Amino acid sequence: MTEELPPEVTKHSFRLKIWDYLMKNELVHFPLSVYDRIPNFKGAAEAASRLAELEEFKKAHIIKINPDKPQEPVRFLALEANKEILVPIPRLRSGLFFHVTPVAGITKNELRTLSKIHGLNEAGKSLGIDSKIKIDLVILGSVCVSRDGYRLGKGKGFADLEFALMVRMGAVTQDTTVITTVHDCQVVDSLPPALFKEHDVPVDIIVTPTETIIVNPRLKKPTSIIWNMLSEKRLEAMPVLQQLKEMDEKDGIVVILGQNEPDYVRNKRPPRTRRVVLADGCGGEREKPTKTGFPRGSSFRKAKADGDTNVASSEVQEKLPNGVKQRSKKPRSKSRLQIDFSLKLSNISSYARIRDLKNELSVRGVKPNKIIWQGCRGVCYLHFNKLKKKTDLPEQPIQVDSIMANLRDLRIGESSNETDFIIVEPTKPISRIEVTDVTAV
Repeated sequence: MTEELPPEVTKHSFRLKIWDYLMKNELVHFPLSVYDRIPNFKGAAEAASRLAELEEFKKAHIIKINPDKPQEPVRFLALEANKEILVPIPRLRSGLFFHVTPVAGITKNELRTLSKIHGLNEAGKSLGIDSKIKIDLVILGSVCVSRDGYRLGKGKGFADLEFALMVRMGAVTQDTTVITTVHDCQVVDSLPPALFKEHDVPVDIIVTPTETIIVNPRLKKPTSIIWNMLSEKRLEAMPVLQQLKEMDEKDGIVVILGQNEPDYVRNKRPPRTRRVVLADGCGGEREKPTKTGFPRGSSFRKAKADGDTNVASSEVQEKLPNGVKQRSKKPRSKSRLQIDFSLKLSNISSYARIRDLKNELSVRGVKPNKIIWQGCRGVCYLHFNKLKKKTDLPEQPIQVDSIMANLRDLRIGESSNETDFIIVEPTKPISRIEVTDVTAV
């Protein structure tokens, strides 16, 4: 008989507890928002070093490692130990794995670059479902794990699907060891077994920055792809699944797909509702009312075409109470920003986001009037105008040297090593590409 759980006890409820705890206690590195992610926990490098001391790691020749940021130190140590690594192609859109084999004589800095996502994209060889490769060890990231081996990922189901694909390929078996690296706070004593199904991948070893947990007895791993948990839409997004379906059907296997993706695959965020403050001062999550009093029909368009611009105003005036005159709205002229000087920031990681820059500027007390963000090109421009104080005093010039000193050793996003700082230099203002209001910074 299946154990029945209270409605509030779900996989996602456990994820939220862990995410909230990590955020509240500032236990994560970039990216700082952990929700819907495998958290990049503080101590990931220490956990990776502890993992590298395991016999299972030392004996392995080919290791499958997930592409998340907290497992980047694991990928580096595996390549440094001259091991081949397989990293899933994000969302399996263009294949199954990136296969990376370290080259003799490669430097540590080159290995660090190779262990990052952009390095894998450039140097990794794509492997498909028809590969005959054998995997000695599987290393996953997790949001939450229990000491008896149950694992929760970020809720998209990719790790479970990847393991099922590897079983189908013959690359892994029930005896293949699965390890996860997590922060100590991500380990709980137990998770309700009723939450887990046959597609869920358990772990055999849990490694934290301070502890190595050997699961005994081991839990059973998935043995096949469960087609009725996948929709036609999922197959369209992942050509490797479509290819495997055709292979199974050619072998006489009847493949029946599900109509909808299960919650553990979809797990979409609720749509955002725009907050509207109404005329009475009350706010709420409601639909913004459309403007009334202005005719929308063809008669208005015809009158406008004939040059009768008073049609709308006359009809609106009729709807106003007696004695109330309509106030004409004058177009507001936007004051142009007087830029005193600008700074150019370069050497920005392609994974950095403008919110990361805003956070760092706020911490350093730097308040530009405008930001022009060109993160895809690795550059950004900060525009400053003159600081005005009391009206009886002249404008006070901004201290350029002081601001540049505050931006010394600035780092945002991912960097290949600890010396990859943002380059800050004065520059002439450029034309607007993407201007962001930073008055809140």
